Formats: sequence, structure tokens, C-alpha cells
Amino acid sequence: MFRVASLTVLVSGLLSLGAYHQPGGLKFAERPLPFNSTVSHFSLPFERPSGGDLDILADPDPLGNDLHILMLNYTAYDSMYVAKVRYLINKRLPGCTITDFWDGTTDELKEALAENQIVVVTYPANGVKKQVRAYGNVLEQFVRQGGAVVFSGTNQFGMLQQFGLIDLDFGYFCSDLEVHETTADHPVLKGTPAQFSMTNYTYPLDISDPKFVTLADIQDCPTMGYKVLGEGKVVYLGFEYYFDEVVSTRILENTLRWLAPPVKTPPAPEPVAAVSTVNERNWTSRTVKRSEEVLYTGGGNKPKAAAVDLKLYPNPYIDKAVLDLDLPRTSVVSVELTNESGSIVATPFRRQIVTAGPLRVDIPNVPAGVYFVKCQIDGQNIVRKVVKVDVQ
Repeated sequence: MFRVASLTVLVSGLLSLGAYHQPGGLKFAERPLPFNSTVSHFSLPFERPSGGDLDILADPDPLGNDLHILMLNYTAYDSMYVAKVRYLINKRLPGCTITDFWDGTTDELKEALAENQIVVVTYPANGVKKQVRAYGNVLEQFVRQGGAVVFSGTNQFGMLQQFGLIDLDFGYFCSDLEVHETTADHPVLKGTPAQFSMTNYTYPLDISDPKFVTLADIQDCPTMGYKVLGEGKVVYLGFEYYFDEVVSTRILENTLRWLAPPVKTPPAPEPVAAVSTVNERNWTSRTVKRSEEVLYTGGGNKPKAAAVDLKLYPNPYIDKAVLDLDLPRTSVVSVELTNESGSIVATPFRRQIVTAGPLRVDIPNVPAGVYFVKCQIDGQNIVRKVVKVDVQ
């Protein structure tokens, strides 16, 4: 009898999901499950037989391996959805680093954010309100300092309200999508048709946020868009990613590429005067000259009021050099050491939020050669050459 009852529940559940899938107008977001979420548990590795074929997408352009994405899964509907989104990102952005954050304190979230540039919040549907609001406050600080947060679509619009990054009044779900004609040339919509409908559900919102820029809508309700918050961006992609859908996958890829920090080519190495063998052998017998360089943010112009004072010494150095920073305000800081070919040989200071004031970073002992110290402060790169010598 138990087997008969279980079969009855499964069949009725599938029929009810099919009943929801009616093309046309908006529907209230009160259904308990994402569209086809039950079926998804039986269709690994995620591709639905009659769905979109991602192979028709062009091979992704190289993005570099400096992109770090944090998937905030605390409010995710289930682990299957998380696995699907991770699969799509890995396939369309090969080489990027993806980290999962399922639960933890706000301090642990801050620590995780220090290593990443983009946060993807996967189908927010569950969670304790107090905790979600606390995470939202941390994310707001992260965005204001130059990070980016991407929310995927959800029928639980109340979860988006609790995060507090977008002001909205209500949420819906439906299957017709019309691209907002004035933004069809936006980078997020690159490679998509002027108008398209999705096979899976879409989740438009009734947004009251005056800073929200609509990229696509359904009957004037935004289903995709973004807002600028401080130095960063908050993006809403009102799509469902349980199954392959070419257009929504392309939009996800475009969005992450749009938000990714630009890949910068290391400057060409400057000529280095040869160091004589005699000088190398007698290095410890003479006083090491303390060479200091004062560096400033912004294209090499004269210092401005908001300039960041950096000092790198000694240069050349034998065992260890020191990089001193004086931050005028709380900033996101990272320091890397690269060789002449641009490869990272050390990360003396991993990306994290640092309060205003002095900061000292030790440049480690590496093999003799010419290196470049890359200091990134709030998205601005400052690069200086340093020479490491050996004592014979």
C-alpha cells in the first residue's frame, strides 16, 4: 500500500508541475517547487532530453585564471541546483576558481569574500531571516567596495527582500520573456536574439528600487537587470538553471564576464643593469643601501589627496624586502609577486578587506632574478619592479 501511495503522490506532483507551466501572463510565486525540480533528481548530468543544447554555443574565449567566484548556497533550494550552476560556470568559464559557502558566521563569510570578486547566490528559497539579513549586510559592504553579487531567479521573492540589496514589492513566475528594446545591445545580452521565450520558468519582480536598471522584462516587470551600489554591482537574473537553456546560459556567462575584473598584461620588464660578480661576492661586506619608492594610485600622475603611499625597500634585496602601505580608507587589498613572464611566484598578501592605516607586507625570499610586485587596491593595480640577488 505504501508503494501505491508513493506512486500516486509522484504522479500527482508531476501533473501539478505541468499544470503550472502555462504560457502567457504572470502568476503568483506561491508554488512549492522550482519547475521540474522533482524530475531533475532523475536526470543527471542535468541535460534534459528535449532541452537546449549548449554545444551550439561557441567555444568560450579565454578569461584567465584570476577570476574567483564564491557560490553562497545558504539559501539555495537544494544541492542539485547548486551543482547545476557550478557545472555551467565551469563549462563556460574554464579556469576560474569556484568556492562554496554553505553556512557560517558573518566573520567567516567576510573572510571567504576577501578571496573572491563575484558572489553567485543560487536560487534563494530557504534560510533563517536573521541570518539572511546578516549575510545581506556583509554582501552590501562587499559590493560597495567593488565586489559583485548575482542573484538567480526564485519564486520566493521574500528571500530577496531579506538580503536587502534590491528594493522590491513582489515576485512572479511565468514563461514569456521580452527583452527590453532599449538595452538589447548591453554586454549581458551579447549573442542573444532581440526577443526570446524560455523553456523553463522565468521570475520577474515588481521592483521599486530607483537605481535598478532593467535589461529584460515581462509586461513591464523586470526579469533581468542590475543596480550600481558604491563601487560594485548587484545583478538579478530571473531564470531557472535546473536544465540546459542556451539563452539563459549565455546570459549567465556574459554576466560573469561583464563583472570580472579586466585581465591586465604585466608591463614589459625594464632593462636591468648587470651586477658584477665582484659586487655580489662583496655584498655582505658593505652597507646595503636602503632604496625606497613612493607609489601612487592612478596612471602615474602627480599625487592627489586620496593617493596611497607605498614604499618598497630595500631594492635590490638579499633575503627579504618590505612593502609598506598607508591606506587613507578601508580598502580591498591584495599583493602578488610575478616573474618576468607574468607568472605568479608568490602571494605575500591574499585579497582581503583592510581598515585605514599602515599595512606592512613582507616580500618573500625567492630565487635571484627580476620580479614585479603587483599591489591591487580597490581594483586599481600598482606594479613595481624589484630585484632579488644572491650572495656568492
